[in-house]
Amino acid sequence: MTEQRRGARSRSTELVAIALAIAALAVGLWSAGRALDSPVLSFSGLMVGATTFVPLPADSFVLDAAGDNAALTIGLVGGIINATVVLVERRWILTFVDHPAFDRFARFFENNRLVRLAERNMFLSLLLGGATFVPFEPFRLVAVMRRYSPVRYWIATFVSRGGRYYVLALVGQALLEVGFLRQAIWITLVLFAIGLWRSAVRLLRADESSGGPTVDEVSS
Repeated sequence: MTEQRRGARSRSTELVAIALAIAALAVGLWSAGRALDSPVLSFSGLMVGATTFVPLPADSFVLDAAGDNAALTIGLVGGIINATVVLVERRWILTFVDHPAFDRFARFFENNRLVRLAERNMFLSLLLGGATFVPFEPFRLVAVMRRYSPVRYWIATFVSRGGRYYVLALVGQALLEVGFLRQAIWITLVLFAIGLWRSAVRLLRADESSGGPTVDEVSS
């Protein structure tokens, strides 16, 4: 086996190990929360999964948890989990960048105007991306690719995501009082699905315009 093949196998093993560890933690926390009737543990498990690049409706999870947890608890727990998991994910991304499959995603993000904005002020971009409804993933990817300070990355993510979740939890509790929380959760799920579809379309178009492999070619 050549040195290159051994390196590729080692990277693949590390990628799988990190992904499985995050998945196990998410499922374990959620299962423990259900078994112990602990809403904060269940919420923690959902947030571990939603923090990764895997598209999951984190805002919907926050609104749903607002009926069983204090807004400050949701903000602190969600912020700490988000900021910590993105550092674990940082290692995953740095391992993945040498994989050929990464090229098509890199082209998409490099051509994104949000990426160019992020490079001007990384900390402020992470704050805005994490606290608002602007897509956060491009900023996160740029921070990792530019080897941005892990400490500043953690602080920016904790402040922005924790603050966002705290405000969303307050909104959820207000909606619960007027009997509109369930409807609001469904609305956020629909908006999430629409946003996910639009992102997929943009990714495919960017890939086709750059002459990259199509989805069928990648999966074959």
